[in-house]
Order: sequence, then C-alpha cells, then structure tokens
Amino acid sequence: MTLSNKAVRYGLIAGIGVIAYFLLFYFISPRLMFNPWVYWASLGIYLALMWKALQDEREEAEGPLLFRDGLRTAFLIFVIANFCYYLFYYILFGLADPGLIELQKTVMLESLGQASNLLPAEQQEEMRRSLESGGLDITPGRVFFTFVRSLIGGFILSAGMAVVVGRQ
Repeated sequence: MTLSNKAVRYGLIAGIGVIAYFLLFYFISPRLMFNPWVYWASLGIYLALMWKALQDEREEAEGPLLFRDGLRTAFLIFVIANFCYYLFYYILFGLADPGLIELQKTVMLESLGQASNLLPAEQQEEMRRSLESGGLDITPGRVFFTFVRSLIGGFILSAGMAVVVGRQ
C-alpha cells in the first residue's frame, strides 16, 4: 500500500471515529459536546491513528523513518480527519441543529463567568460582546477559516510525532 493510500485510510478512520465520538455525546446530552474534557479528548483519536500509521511506515521502511515521510503521513491523516470533523460540524451546527449555537453560547458565557478571576475585565467584556454579537454564527467561510487555522496545530503535532518515531 502506498504512503498516500495509508494516510487516506487512517485519516478517514480518524475522521469517522471523531464524528462517532461527538455523536455519542450529542445523543447523550448535547451540552456534553462543549465540555472541554470531551472536546480535547477527541484529539486522542487523531493521535492514536497518526501514531499507528507512523509505526506501520517505520516497519515497512525496515529502519528509521525519515522525518519528511513521517511528517507527510501524520499531517495528511490530520488534514483528512479534521476536514471530516469540520464538515460534520458545519452540517450539525449549521443545518441539522442550529439551536446548538445558542447552547454553545450559553456554555461559553457560563465558563467565562466561572473564569472571571483569570482574565482581565476588559478581555472578559470583549469576549462577551463577541459571543453576543454573533461570533459563533456558522457560515461556510468561518468554518473553513477555523479548519485552516487548526492545521497549524496539526502540523506541530505531526512534526513532533515524526521526530519521535524517527528516533525509534
């Protein structure tokens, strides 16, 4: 199997896994989808499949995995999985259940109130104004821009994994 086929396969598995993970919480209680622990734990699905693909690549290479090969595989997996997630996000929040935006706004305002001693008053007020002025509205452009911004973090994670696997 070629490098890109493996990355596409693992990327789709990760994307479907993340969608299933969030749907589970959505059907239990939509509010759970906005829990920071639930949200950040979903990253484990990405990381596990990126790690598995890099281990497979290293075994096939029968020696150390070159950094650029590991980076390319891991990052392509991240891009595909994250694209699946943001497509799901757009469909769920923008089309299937637009009421989730209000729920998300409520949860974020509650969190802002709980963290009031952590942020300066002017920053809190700016965040509150942003939330109340439609800062969470779902549009294709906003979702795409958020997806593109997320690729920066995905690149850093991919590079880190490529370094670790390359040293094994």
